[in-house]
Amino acid sequence: MKQTRHTLRLTGSGPTRDKAFATAIGQVQSAVDKVTDGVCFRVEPLELEVVSAVENRWTERFLGLLFPRTRQRFELTLRVEVQVASLDLETVDFTVREERLSPVQHALHMR
Repeated sequence: MKQTRHTLRLTGSGPTRDKAFATAIGQVQSAVDKVTDGVCFRVEPLELEVVSAVENRWTERFLGLLFPRTRQRFELTLRVEVQVASLDLETVDFTVREERLSPVQHALHMR
């Protein structure tokens, strides 16, 4: 088992603040998989910092004139420090068990 610390920069966007945050946080696992070797079995967020938060607003109108409505979209950039526990499967020694069946057993097991 190996423990390492990584700093990730994640971005997310969505129609609400919660969706933007959820999109950014949802990228933690895939970002950790890219920077670590082996199989990650625990990812623990240690620090979270908001780098930038942007709200985009615009007005839409039906046929360009009627029924104006204000739309908004949120973009969030986060810096997340995580501690990762991983296992490198290349260093694990597997025991080899070879199975030999007689022709009758082979026919019964359909192997």
